[in-house]
Amino acid sequence: MSLSLKADKPLQGEVRRVASRYLSRALEVLEKQPDGPHEAIHTARKQFKRVRSLYRLVASADKSFQKRENERIGTLGRSLAASRDATSLVETAHRLAQAASTVEERMAVERVHARLVARRDAIVDTAATEDLIEDAIRTCRQALAAAEHLTIGGGHKRAAEILGHGWRATGRKAADALRQARDTGEPDLFHTLRKRTQDRWVHCRFLEEAWPSALNGTRKQARILVTLLGENQDIALLTGFADAHPDDIGTPKDLTHLLAVMIAEGDRLRAEALPLAGLLFPEDSREDAGCIELLWRHAA
Repeated sequence: MSLSLKADKPLQGEVRRVASRYLSRALEVLEKQPDGPHEAIHTARKQFKRVRSLYRLVASADKSFQKRENERIGTLGRSLAASRDATSLVETAHRLAQAASTVEERMAVERVHARLVARRDAIVDTAATEDLIEDAIRTCRQALAAAEHLTIGGGHKRAAEILGHGWRATGRKAADALRQARDTGEPDLFHTLRKRTQDRWVHCRFLEEAWPSALNGTRKQARILVTLLGENQDIALLTGFADAHPDDIGTPKDLTHLLAVMIAEGDRLRAEALPLAGLLFPEDSREDAGCIELLWRHAA
């Protein structure tokens, strides 16, 4: 079943269908855990993010629903974040070991990686993780039931207006974050830019019927930017963890080498990300959103 919205069908039914598909995927993987609890949590969180992006795209149609479900699903995702964050630290250390510029740096980061693997396994294997997944399953079922109560009135013209509004809102927030990130370099602003880029990436898939070739191209660009900003955010998280828990990293010498690699790699990622973000998110998103609206009306 397609995860794109069908332009010739009522938007309400299409959003309900796609949201239910993502939530059903999350529920299934949490219940069955085919690759273990860690991968189940990781896969489920990705589905939750897609649903929240979908609801943001149509937020102007039913603001109270969007606010309520954004909070429910956001809280659900955050409840699973501790396990995922531990894994993210492991993956980041592994990438940084490959990026090290000297043998001494690489060996130091590999030792850090081994310590973080042991820490992650201790977290994932606890009974608390099982309780967390059970809570997530209950909340996921609630969100799945709630999806059937989303209300979007009007016909195809109104649907196009709603989607254009959602596209513009994402672009405006991303452009604001980009401008401030350039000025200040604050990690939180790069993180905000990443989240809005994730929205743009998923929104291109939802709306691809409007103009498949162009939106697929934009989606590929957004995916590249999501990867760059995601790795930059992972480095920021590892930096914060190292500052707060230096004993979990290792010796002071290993920590020094880790910090040197993180600084160099973070600089590289941001240098690649900023120009691409400027292309994806112009300062004025009205024209861009107007095109989406017109194209959706034509596709319908």
